[in-house]
Amino acid sequence: MTARRGAAEPRSGLGAGLIVLAAVCFATLGPLSRFAEDAGVASLTLVAWRAALGAMMMVGFVGALWVTGVARPVRFGALPARDRWFMLAAAVANTALNLSVFIAFTRISIALALLVFYLYPALVAIVSVTWFGERLDRLRWLALGLSFTGLVLVVAGAGGIGQVDALGVGLAFLGGLAQVFFVLAARHGFVHVPGPQAAGFTMAGAFLLYLLLSALTGSLGELAVPASSAGALWPVLVAGILGAGIPTVAYITGIRMLGPSRASILATLEPVVGVALAAWLLGERPTPVQLVGGALIVGAAALLQLGSAPADHEAVAA
Repeated sequence: MTARRGAAEPRSGLGAGLIVLAAVCFATLGPLSRFAEDAGVASLTLVAWRAALGAMMMVGFVGALWVTGVARPVRFGALPARDRWFMLAAAVANTALNLSVFIAFTRISIALALLVFYLYPALVAIVSVTWFGERLDRLRWLALGLSFTGLVLVVAGAGGIGQVDALGVGLAFLGGLAQVFFVLAARHGFVHVPGPQAAGFTMAGAFLLYLLLSALTGSLGELAVPASSAGALWPVLVAGILGAGIPTVAYITGIRMLGPSRASILATLEPVVGVALAAWLLGERPTPVQLVGGALIVGAAALLQLGSAPADHEAVAA
């Protein structure tokens, strides 16, 4: 038993580091979306470019691994049917997640949208325990409670929650449900697909769906806006590389190393980093309440690294 735990601990530490990296990178999307909006880039255009650039980045990365002999890509047709269907469903979930949350931001306050969206770690934990048999000890449940309490303080500490709009709340919750599916699919669904390849496929599928949606809504011309000026192009490029390509592969790989529940709780570091970036880049200073909330989330992340190694050791392709 000692040897098994010793072998699992480095993998657990690497998984935690990858989730933290993903949270930091995803947190850049708040300021980047503000810069893109100021430059005249619509939300649908931003998410479409982000998905396309992230997918191209992953194609290049997978190709480099193949050429150097480090790893060969898995052929889509050679995958079990179950994995193929889960990959397609994950691409749809990725699309629904981004669109629903961005639209929710336009109907309700960002604070309220984040509060509703970040119900997903609790939902992931409940589904993992009841459906997949994952075991969470009292320390993990305590970490979940601390992270959600800290999240409430971080997002509500900036001021009022704002007017409640049923559609906006529903869209934010839909985004959370899509994230629950994506997290669980990454761990239990397309398990035979390496992380970089899975990230590339889901983002490429999302881009095609965004393209279709742009055609149906008559907004294809808006997709060219980022190419019209440097001010419109740079936030889109950074969102594609730093806000999509890097964190998506880190998130998928981290989920597989830690398990979905621990990964989802650690991911609540994202709004903490987002508040810090807003203070640095946008001059939005955090309040004392937000600082307390951030400390609780960091404390929850530390708790997750204590105690026994995760019990769920299903073999997956990282």
